[in-house]
Amino acid sequence: MLKLLALFFCFFFLFLTPDADAVQPPSQRLAISFILPENLLHGTSEITLPPDTGTTIHFGDLTTIGVSINGKMADLPEDDPTGMEIKPLASEQKITITYEKKFTGSEHMPAAVSEKGIALTGLWHPVLDRDTLFELTAKIPSHFEAVSEAEEIITTQNQEGKDVRFHFPYPAHSLNFVAGPYIVEQVPFGNGKTLYTYFFSEDQRLAATYREKTLGYLARYEALLGPYPYTRFSVVENRFPTGYAMPTFTLLGQVVLRLPFIQDTSLGHEVLHAWFGNSIRIAEGSGNWAEGLTTYLADHAYKADKAADITFRKEQLIKYQNYVSDENPITLQEFQGSAGHFNPAEQGVRAVGYQKASMLFHMLYTSLGEEVFNASLRDFYKRMRHKRAAWEDLQTSFENRSNSSLADFFDQWLKRADVPMLRINDLAIREKNGQPLLSFTLVQKNKKAYELIVPVTIVLPDREVRKIIQTSTSKKEVQIPLADLPSKMVIDPDYDLMRVLSPDELPPVWSRFAGAPKKLAILATDEEHAVFSPLIEILETIDCETVLSDEADDSDIAGASVIFLGPTSELALSLFARPEHNKVGMTVDVRKNPLNHSEVAILVSADDPQEVAPAARKLKHYGKYSSLVFKNGRISEKKITDTDSGQNYSLDVPPKGIEVGKALDFDDIITELSKERVVYVGESHTDYADHLLQLRVIRALYKKNPNLAIGMEMFTHPAQEALDRFISRQTDEKTFLKESHYYKIWRFDYRLYRDIINFARRHQVPIVALNLERDIVSTVFKNGGIAALTPEQQEMLPAERDLDMPGYQDRISRVYKMHGGHQENGGGQFKDFLQSQALWDETMAETIAEYLKAHPEENMIVLAGQGHVMKDSAIPPRVARRIPVQQAVVVNAAHIDIDPALADYSIFTSPAHLPAAAIMGVLLDGKDDGVAIKAVTPKGRAKAAGIRKNDILVAIDNEPIATVEDVKAIMLDKKKGQRLTVRIKRPRAIFADEELEIEIVL
Repeated sequence: MLKLLALFFCFFFLFLTPDADAVQPPSQRLAISFILPENLLHGTSEITLPPDTGTTIHFGDLTTIGVSINGKMADLPEDDPTGMEIKPLASEQKITITYEKKFTGSEHMPAAVSEKGIALTGLWHPVLDRDTLFELTAKIPSHFEAVSEAEEIITTQNQEGKDVRFHFPYPAHSLNFVAGPYIVEQVPFGNGKTLYTYFFSEDQRLAATYREKTLGYLARYEALLGPYPYTRFSVVENRFPTGYAMPTFTLLGQVVLRLPFIQDTSLGHEVLHAWFGNSIRIAEGSGNWAEGLTTYLADHAYKADKAADITFRKEQLIKYQNYVSDENPITLQEFQGSAGHFNPAEQGVRAVGYQKASMLFHMLYTSLGEEVFNASLRDFYKRMRHKRAAWEDLQTSFENRSNSSLADFFDQWLKRADVPMLRINDLAIREKNGQPLLSFTLVQKNKKAYELIVPVTIVLPDREVRKIIQTSTSKKEVQIPLADLPSKMVIDPDYDLMRVLSPDELPPVWSRFAGAPKKLAILATDEEHAVFSPLIEILETIDCETVLSDEADDSDIAGASVIFLGPTSELALSLFARPEHNKVGMTVDVRKNPLNHSEVAILVSADDPQEVAPAARKLKHYGKYSSLVFKNGRISEKKITDTDSGQNYSLDVPPKGIEVGKALDFDDIITELSKERVVYVGESHTDYADHLLQLRVIRALYKKNPNLAIGMEMFTHPAQEALDRFISRQTDEKTFLKESHYYKIWRFDYRLYRDIINFARRHQVPIVALNLERDIVSTVFKNGGIAALTPEQQEMLPAERDLDMPGYQDRISRVYKMHGGHQENGGGQFKDFLQSQALWDETMAETIAEYLKAHPEENMIVLAGQGHVMKDSAIPPRVARRIPVQQAVVVNAAHIDIDPALADYSIFTSPAHLPAAAIMGVLLDGKDDGVAIKAVTPKGRAKAAGIRKNDILVAIDNEPIATVEDVKAIMLDKKKGQRLTVRIKRPRAIFADEELEIEIVL
């Protein structure tokens, strides 16, 4: 069937692109008959060539029985019997060819010639290399009716069946012929014209509706363009899955014809081809303009009738961007046609000829206006009817009616393979002359700038302002005075411009995967191969490699668009956690690839190959969707992920406030918080006021319920034993700080947390070390992701990690950019930074959940950075994914917007500061033999006292020093003005090291 479809499409576009019209074309008289039980066609072709006319005759796979030229038998060329060249003579030449062709079918598809019917749409007769005037006579069974290109069809009944003669006065490259047990009905239309339907008896109930709809389309396009170009039009049903437009009829497959939406979509498209593509044909070498024009005047226009044209144009741009890349660009001038709607290799070609071309006509429409645009089309049709036309002929009509030169417009859109990529730089609002002035630079990120008309919408508090920016340079400086502060600016909000969509406009959909240059399927286990084998077969046809989960890592995912066959593999769980998919049928869930947003990742769930097989075959029809659910092979749910409309740029964001009279007392807040199982109190790590707020909340909640634990981001899992020993008073503070390696791992001033930890020690409140080892997180970021970890380290990670949580990547991206991309820290890429951050959040969430499960009588207060406690995408929803608990988030109002999506309580605190720490004025370097003075600050107390670089610290106030942590623990309680006795060892080159005691006044 696929081979036959390819022949159909190849023939259709061959028909559209023959040589330019000859002054006197050749003629070909065809006579055909059939032996239906044997699937056999017999034919005779009598070709007449005018004087001084030569040709090449193509036979393809026809079996030629005999060829005579001017009455003499001729032999086919031995080197290529599929064709022969006829040299021109001064006199007329006659070539007679007798031939036959046997057609084969399959279990699921009958042969093109059979007792069920005849459908000849490929190369079924000799074809010349130029347009030809045809006469066709066919012998068919008496219960058949037949259709071909014809202004008149004459049927004669005889004893053996019917003779059908077709009259078509216009040159064509080849003919189509369809016959079968049709019920034929007709209605008049226009001025003496007739509409026919040729339907099989089982679908005859649909014929009347098809006639009604077709009459509407014929009237619509006669009013828009001019009279229908022929005397008859037929809607013909076909047993093959076709959707073709031929001169005087359209051939619709039975399966296609039964679809309820076809009458409102494809039918009108095929009717319109009577004007463009059939009456006016494509001139050789000019590019196929007909498909784009028909798409715009049909598919786009029908959406506009329903006020859905903006969405349609966006989908056009999405499809183009998903299938056209730098690896497969062609220009509109180069587009001739394509081999089919669902041929993966042809999707990029079709995106140019259909999507890009229809956008070209829309840009003409918006530029010239409806009246001039339509007048230009009527002029084009009137001038070129029953002729061949090139893009230049369209340009002439548009220039004639608009009284303007459009040479630059057509030149850039026809001859360039790139499309505009627009970005905004230097966006600012300032006050000028008492009103806001919006300024920005409109940038074209193309090697050569386009001449563009760019629509811009600016959103003010009470209205929208629309502007048009004309630009022909790579950078265009723009200033727009406004009446009020704008909240948002949108570039091309209605998709009036052919352009590259921004990442925020581009949804994750199936066509992005199908069009990706590199595709990878990851099978959860080898046992699941049987379940997904029907889908794997489909994936192989679009060049998708399949591997087992343990054969891939995060670098493979970052380098491709990925489809997870079974969403519970280790890799899938590490990116998306456990998705909530339907338990029955097959679910296809398309997401952005968390490790590479220019690609997609798809999660597929299914338990039965009987569900997978029919659904997999239908996926190609649902390219524009992000989520699909099939049950018993039928689509039951479908949706597209919401994305921005137009390129959005946020401008002025008004500050938020609260109604003071409704502010809560702290006690009221604590009363509400005491009802929650988990309370998060966020912090800016160096802000002492935040830590005082944390202690205040801990103290108040402890009074409400002493069954409390404190979870702390500041401590990693290996520190848990040191925490437990200190809280239970088995060790002192100095020992705790050394055993927990606080100063190595967290490094912030311990005094910020000292009171909180001492409160926990005094009241025996457990402190839970929430975090993952810092070295693991650092390795993931700096050394290339999860794959850089040892198997033992990977075992320590939470198995389920959701990198795709809404809003998470945007927030982490802002942090990443705020730190300059951290390129100075080993060159980690964003995907690795994202994974490292997710490891923190997921590890802390898992630790919280596991503790609460193990201690059902306890509540927990979690102390972590503001970014880790956000309600929308940080630790709280990750805890909720693991255990159903009530949670609340408390933040200092000084650090976060008043946004209920981020926190539950925003508390106003007074500024607070720790006293400045007492310092000696040295930089320390831990050595195997002690702590060396790495540097001495020029004006520090140590230098004044005589401490030198490379001195070795031995003791401070008689407390021995072995590590830097010893120094920091000793200095913790020292005050400014206090005297220290420092014992040092000073290395000497020749003599033994000198030992000194030096007094320092801090």
